[in-house]
Amino acid sequence: MRSARSARGDAMAKLTEEEKAQRALNRRRKAALETERDENRREERQREWVANGMYPTRAEINAGAGCRGCGLPVADRLGSWPPLLKLDAEQREQYDLAEADFKRRHPDCRSHRWTLQGSRAQHCGYCCPPPPLSEEQVAAIREIFSSSKPDPSELDTWLLTLTCDHVVEAIQHRSNTSWYRSVTHCPACQQVRGIISSVELPPDGARLVAEKRNLQESLTRARVEEERLRKRAGKARQRVNLLEEQLADLDTSGGRPARQGVSTE
Repeated sequence: MRSARSARGDAMAKLTEEEKAQRALNRRRKAALETERDENRREERQREWVANGMYPTRAEINAGAGCRGCGLPVADRLGSWPPLLKLDAEQREQYDLAEADFKRRHPDCRSHRWTLQGSRAQHCGYCCPPPPLSEEQVAAIREIFSSSKPDPSELDTWLLTLTCDHVVEAIQHRSNTSWYRSVTHCPACQQVRGIISSVELPPDGARLVAEKRNLQESLTRARVEEERLRKRAGKARQRVNLLEEQLADLDTSGGRPARQGVSTE
């Protein structure tokens, strides 16, 4: 009797290239729709947090307030967990119990976890409103954005096909070899959509002009460096020639050659 896997393999072998491509597209669409649903679900929860005033303040956190999502302390002040490989037997038992409790309370949240430095309480990215950024963090982020001016030569334009079948343009740094997100905002639908496919476009005129300018500046610097090294090489060649002459005089005369000034540059 032939196995089910063998039968499926034969069926796949009979598919045309167009049918295989359509199946691959369907898989990408399904994955994009799932990601889209999760993102919209997360944004809806954030709107609930704002409407119900659930975000904690720094003062409340410092006073030991509990999380308005799960009830655990936002910061329990027990100290961060050591690295897993350095947990002793008692710590490992406590850690495993905390892991089991977290999974029991958040079985289907499909989100990240967050915790504060110096605390062991783990919070769910879907259930637990995160704390606000500190003033130092806000200042650091503001400084990064205020001093950062993107160079057109470092940006690529991508065409993104969304689950709504709209196609939008977006830009990202050229160091990325693929589009870095799985969802984006659709201006036509006015909501977040999953990304089915992404295609990088050839560089536009502004990008080419900026690249040419950068290459010209790099060429100028390289020529300056070449001239500096050429001069140093010339001086080194003169010193080699002089030393060779002194050595030849010593070999032919059998005596000590007269001292001459030799540059050491």
